[in-house]
Amino acid sequence: MLLISYLRVITHIFRGFFIVVFLYPKKDAIQRHLALQNWSLGLLKVFNIELQLHGEIPKDLQSHLVVSNHISWLDIHVINALFPMRFVAKKEVASWPVFGWFAKKLNTLFIDRQKSGHSRDVSDQMALALREGDRICIFPEGTSSDGLSVLKFKPNLFQSVIDAESVCLPTAISYIQPKTGELSIATAFIGDMGLLESMSNTLKNAPIIVRVHIGEPIKDELNRKVLSEMAWQQVMNLRN
Repeated sequence: MLLISYLRVITHIFRGFFIVVFLYPKKDAIQRHLALQNWSLGLLKVFNIELQLHGEIPKDLQSHLVVSNHISWLDIHVINALFPMRFVAKKEVASWPVFGWFAKKLNTLFIDRQKSGHSRDVSDQMALALREGDRICIFPEGTSSDGLSVLKFKPNLFQSVIDAESVCLPTAISYIQPKTGELSIATAFIGDMGLLESMSNTLKNAPIIVRVHIGEPIKDELNRKVLSEMAWQQVMNLRN
């Protein structure tokens, strides 16, 4: 049974290659978003993950910055399954097998946290993209966790919201074991764990529920440290 699951994952990944290489160039932005959304929903399905949404993005909210806690490489695909958008990821993601290639093709912004001043450069790029109408997602914990708690948010990239006079939208992700209703660490991508190991852990522990809670938009805050604290507090509360 597990072998069949692996084959389904591989088949779905090849489908993604086909979409990005052959279909994307022929589609407009709306069609690309729909194709990405459908592919991400399909990925969750092959991993036997049920997606549950609590709350919604206000209909009048256009360009904005989504800020979320970070547990797994799956988080990006969970969010894209709901609302396709651009992401900011650590530079190491670019070298991941398969998913790193996808990230580059989908205009991900990569940040080198070891390079002094690079977060400011990325924040400037984010502000420009927000002004142009993009939706962007960041994981301001700066790393992934086991999902049992939420690390304090790093404030640097929140400057983009202030510079662009945009809106911050706190979002919380939780992975749940359906039999017990308790938080699951099966999808966690932490420490020295490799991508393939994390994928295997997820398949072995399926089915899994992923819950996404949408918070209240934060706007007109001119201090990035205060903004990051407000967003962190909302994410904490949304998970409880």
